[in-house]
Amino acid sequence: MHKSTLLIASIFALAHFAFVAPFVPLANILPAGLGALSMSSMALSLTLAARWRPVDRIMGGPDKSYVAHRWLGFFALGGALGHWALASSVGAGVLPVLADSGEDFGTLAAIGLLVMTAAAVVRAIPYHLWKASHMLMGPIFVLAAYHTFFVASPLAVGAAPWTLMAVVSVVGLIAWIQTLLRKRSPTRLLTVSQVLPFEGGVDVTLDSDVPLPPYRPGQFATIAFNKARAEAHPFTIAGGNEWSRRFIVRAAGDWTDTFVRNVAEGDTFRLGRGVGRFLPQVHAARSAQLWVAGGVGITPFLAALEQMKPDEGAQVTLVYCTRNRASAGGIEDVERHAARLPQVHLVVLSDEDGSRLTKERLTQMVRSMPSKTQAYVCGPEGLQSLVTSAWKGAAMNSRVHSERFDFRGAYGLTEIVYIGKPVLEAARDWATRARNAPNASAGT
Repeated sequence: MHKSTLLIASIFALAHFAFVAPFVPLANILPAGLGALSMSSMALSLTLAARWRPVDRIMGGPDKSYVAHRWLGFFALGGALGHWALASSVGAGVLPVLADSGEDFGTLAAIGLLVMTAAAVVRAIPYHLWKASHMLMGPIFVLAAYHTFFVASPLAVGAAPWTLMAVVSVVGLIAWIQTLLRKRSPTRLLTVSQVLPFEGGVDVTLDSDVPLPPYRPGQFATIAFNKARAEAHPFTIAGGNEWSRRFIVRAAGDWTDTFVRNVAEGDTFRLGRGVGRFLPQVHAARSAQLWVAGGVGITPFLAALEQMKPDEGAQVTLVYCTRNRASAGGIEDVERHAARLPQVHLVVLSDEDGSRLTKERLTQMVRSMPSKTQAYVCGPEGLQSLVTSAWKGAAMNSRVHSERFDFRGAYGLTEIVYIGKPVLEAARDWATRARNAPNASAGT
């Protein structure tokens, strides 16, 4: 976990307490701040899920939005549970007749968030059940919004925090509706024209009867079985043209296991549009680049190689890390493109022959490159960490571009303990002091 990420997350959380502090009694600052944190986190989470293009652009791509979504999930749950444990009814509420139902709905919202988090933490739960649980976010948010505005609360109607929560609620609801509408958006029907199995995965080409919209190398698209309410899974585009798309898929879960085992020529699938901001440079006026791929992480670079033409521009060094040649999807095409492109230097490393990528080996490569070389890495978290570490060690000036799509890692137990332990300890200490304060006063 990067220190900058933790700093931004801390500022985001503490800002809610600072914002409500002037508007509520001292004893209500913590529960009110936790409630505001949970509401704004849920609203922002729904906004990211709506995949508005300006938001994705600001975040740096959908994968970065997923990372932020994970943090917001932590805050939504932690804020809701803390608020649920510490808040007490104060005043009559906007409509006193609805105050009790507002409290009940808040309890249901907190329980719903707890169930969603449990579904994310327990990886034994099948993907489709985990994905379905996320559809509860909208109804849970509606319950939380009802609780916010109708429960007996120390916040005065029209006060700045009350107004902000009203705006947040409206934005969150609009985003949820947009997400539901997007699920009904048209997709294109494609037919599998070629299936090339490899160890642990499959290389698939799908053809379309109508022209497909253009895509940029490095973007991904969703694939879904051609049936009602089928799950759509994102995969980086490995190549294709106006009439086709190529994907290299590794068996890594229940959906992909089924796909790899059963896909056959003639099958039909629904394809979404190409999106994403992970875009290796393919034009002749590019900067020098280092591309590092691990396993099926070769896909964005394979698409880039396909679109490149021989030129005298800056060198592109492609490091392809594999377990062995049999498990390296598309390796023949990677080698073919590297042979026809004089600007590309290909390095294939294999665990099987002991030529795995190490920090020392990569650092040695990097030190021979221009200081403004652009780095792109696509692969497991360990590979990304290795590249980032070597990049910093070589004092390179540019940043490392990467993508992160570990959906089931949205709520890691390690991160929950890391983040949640100090928060729970602080809340427990505060509650202990609050309980002891009246006793101390009575004793004097």
